[in-house]
Amino acid sequence: MAAEMCYYVFMANTPSTTFSVRLKPGIKKRLATLANASGRSSNFLISDAVESYVADQERMLAEVRQADRQVKAGHYIRHQDMKAWLLSWGTKKELPPPRCVCGKHHDDDALSR
Repeated sequence: MAAEMCYYVFMANTPSTTFSVRLKPGIKKRLATLANASGRSSNFLISDAVESYVADQERMLAEVRQADRQVKAGHYIRHQDMKAWLLSWGTKKELPPPRCVCGKHHDDDALSR
């Protein structure tokens, strides 16, 4: 007796809009194969991928902006200090972690605020 598989998909009734995307023929074929194998529509997979990509890019941009604010506030480690520390790893003369150019020890969470 074959086991029945049941899939529950919880999707909110949220409004959506149509957006046209041009794909290379090979990607379109791979997408169709993936959609078939996963039991999802190509539209669902594309929407899910775009949503994930946008969230990742937003997070990355926020991190870059935060880093820029830290540098402008004088909180960074000089490249040569970081490079020397990393190159010392695994050697008999491993260096301690480099310090911020301001001279203070910082808690990463404190700098993120």
